[in-house]
Amino acid sequence: MKIAVILRQVPDVVEELVISEGGRSLAEDEVMHITNEGDEHALEEALILKARHAARVTAVAVGGDEARDSLATATAKGVDEAELVPVPPEHRGDNVRLASVLGPLLKPAGYDLILTGVWAADQLDAGLAGLLAMHLSAPYVGGVVSVSLNPDRTRGTVHKEFSGGRLGVMEISLPAVLGIQSAEQPPRYVPVSRVVQAKRALQVRERAEAAQVVEGIRPAKLVKPTSGAKAEMLPGDAKGVAEQIVRILRERGMA
Repeated sequence: MKIAVILRQVPDVVEELVISEGGRSLAEDEVMHITNEGDEHALEEALILKARHAARVTAVAVGGDEARDSLATATAKGVDEAELVPVPPEHRGDNVRLASVLGPLLKPAGYDLILTGVWAADQLDAGLAGLLAMHLSAPYVGGVVSVSLNPDRTRGTVHKEFSGGRLGVMEISLPAVLGIQSAEQPPRYVPVSRVVQAKRALQVRERAEAAQVVEGIRPAKLVKPTSGAKAEMLPGDAKGVAEQIVRILRERGMA
């Protein structure tokens, strides 16, 4: 059983996002990257399957040098192999392009399952998992919250979450691509000391992009959202505040 997990690096939206001078992407020197939350859940589900079926798990990180930290953390958690696919920052949200890059790299490896988050914080188009399944001519199910495999490992059963909290149970043939909504348990914590140790011993296989890639969506221009009108705090006691509200409404022709 061979499982691949895609780990995308996305901007940490907790930090201030700075638009580059060109206006079509974020200023990379100003951006902090983290592993996409959905992909963290995909990694956890892969590690659960590894424990159940003695699977071999390969983490495939997409991004720049910062992705090596993500691979070190994944290795500390228990993945067996680490691969890095360098992708320029301006193309990382383009899932059409990512699928055309990853498909030719993943297909020869003969993975039984390919897992990735059902969404990414910076994606511009459709989910990566479905597009990747198209390139691999493999079955695809998104919104997955649990996976179990038959003893012969040629088929599996997935639980898919629908709106309203309803669950669908589906049987799939392997190999397959799954978009993970959430893992069966929260992503496991790994001590920093183990990550540092894994980073020192990390062996990353760097993969080059395919010669031909398919371009999807590229932003024409990024703009920050405009701020709305600020709230006006009315001072005074209840009677004074009421008089001010009446005055404001009359001034605006509303009373």
